[in-house]
Amino acid sequence: MEGPQVAGDVALVADIGRQSVRFGLTGGDAGMVPRDVRKFLTVEHPTFTSALVAYLGGVGLQEARLPSVLAVAGAVRGDLINLTGSRWYISLTGVEAVLRVRPQALNECAANALALTMLPVSAFTPLQGPAPKLVEAGGNYVVLGTGTGLGVAALVTASGKLSALQTEAGHMSLAASTPDERRFADYCTSKGLQFDIETLLSAPGLLLAYEALSGGKKLDKPEEVTRNVGRDPVSTAVVRMFVEHLGSFAGDLALAYGAWDGVFLTGAIARALHPQLMDPGFRRRLEGKAAFRRQLTEVPVSLVNRNDLELLGAAAALGNA
Repeated sequence: MEGPQVAGDVALVADIGRQSVRFGLTGGDAGMVPRDVRKFLTVEHPTFTSALVAYLGGVGLQEARLPSVLAVAGAVRGDLINLTGSRWYISLTGVEAVLRVRPQALNECAANALALTMLPVSAFTPLQGPAPKLVEAGGNYVVLGTGTGLGVAALVTASGKLSALQTEAGHMSLAASTPDERRFADYCTSKGLQFDIETLLSAPGLLLAYEALSGGKKLDKPEEVTRNVGRDPVSTAVVRMFVEHLGSFAGDLALAYGAWDGVFLTGAIARALHPQLMDPGFRRRLEGKAAFRRQLTEVPVSLVNRNDLELLGAAAALGNA
């Protein structure tokens, strides 16, 4: 016999990262914005379903049938989802056994993209260039999420409806085009590291870039780089390289996905580097594509200064199914 339905069309949303998971509830009389959000560390639970059961017990829904959307830090293909850089994996069949309803799953950056459809234009902080636009059907957009990794998703219009395109574009090859970028690439090669764009454009990338440009000095936290811009020459050079390469990559993605209506930056690193993203080098590299320079000058680029996009996007996916 099936368990009882949850009153009011309540659903579960989850933001599943490398080191932690956040759960929340959405829908019903309280609306779509996630609520009852709780965080669990991966080191505290042997499996994802262990954390899920703990959350359900905490909110009194352990016997409920719950639709769900999982925003996952990894490629979503098939029943088993490996989390990048984590000992956890997600079994959709296992989650279904707990929730009694087959879950939806999407990449966390695709969730970021869908979250933009639920936000007013005032939530977007412009980074030079044209003013941001409301994210709505009819436009094409791209989202870059910089944090412990580099996520990329496109939001494209098809058949009059916006759909999120999940990608692993952060693992494309890194093309070094400045002396510092070549030093970084050469250092990675000398250490026997296979490197891609995420190797630079991520929190670990900031630390590796500092190591490369300092001649081998290692730091422990990305904040040791971002907070010392203007005081430490190496930190300043690293952040300049990071910001300019981010601009170049954003321009490439705008061309690849026809994202003429907006490029959005999300994630902790982008938020920490907001002042540096206002420097001319970011926009110069973004627009530095000879054949389409003029068109790229018209693309709005914005920072989204929120840390709940994965849960918000998971909620949006419920209404987008």
